[in-house]
Amino acid sequence: METVKEHRGYVILAMESFEFEQATALAYSIKILNQDASVTLVTNFTDRVPEHCREIFDHLIKLPYGFSDGTRTNDWQLYWATPYTHNIVIDCASLVKENHDSIWEYLEDHYDIYFFDNCFNFRGAPLINKNFEILKTEYKLNTVYSHMFYFKHDTDLSLAFFKLADAFMQNWRDTFAHYLSKAHIPDLYNSDLMYSILNTIVLYDNAPAHNIINTINMPATLVHGNIGRWNKWTDRLNTWSSNNAKVKIQNYAVATNLYYGEQEFLTEDIFNGHKNTYRATAKR
Repeated sequence: METVKEHRGYVILAMESFEFEQATALAYSIKILNQDASVTLVTNFTDRVPEHCREIFDHLIKLPYGFSDGTRTNDWQLYWATPYTHNIVIDCASLVKENHDSIWEYLEDHYDIYFFDNCFNFRGAPLINKNFEILKTEYKLNTVYSHMFYFKHDTDLSLAFFKLADAFMQNWRDTFAHYLSKAHIPDLYNSDLMYSILNTIVLYDNAPAHNIINTINMPATLVHGNIGRWNKWTDRLNTWSSNNAKVKIQNYAVATNLYYGEQEFLTEDIFNGHKNTYRATAKR
């Protein structure tokens, strides 16, 4: 008998040791501004999750069908792993800096599955993604970002999406080779590219609506030349964190949802700032 699912919650996938730290900081950030939120960590081995990371998660769930190398290539299993009916999936290298009550209500009322096709740089300006423009022009892909998305469990559309994701993600090299010319096939797994292909096939007549969820995307900001040609954006830009978990990049406060990507971003000060703020908030 299938367990009755909880109404809504956040799902974070993490498999590497540094990803457990990222996922924990993300969970703290979610619960600081969404105090009743339920947060689930999905991983390959639950007994590898460090003790200091466990307190913040409402559920620790093992990937149900084994795992492949590369954390995000296992995203397809989240449909079968989640304990929730309504899900917001967030890449572990992220922080949440806003309340999501109105976002949840809108998504639940209007979508079975939702990705967004725009994001912002750290200054708050819309991000121009040159790779997306190529993919749109040459391959007619519905380009989307994959670091944060919503899906409703037990819907035909979501089930179809994740069943196709199963085949495509487990064979991602063949998938990219089938849909792209050799010049545009990445050497490493690219989650945005995979989800853009899936969206084009499954959600071709259900284009994302703008500005339901606003995110700052630092890896895309770097890749597309917005801050010069550097190996890592953390080599170029300064970050600050205060005791109450406020985060700034340069002089710009992060006030929405941040996908930072780089492992170096999550310093001990930023981690502890979120942990301590969450504990103070929970006591109140």
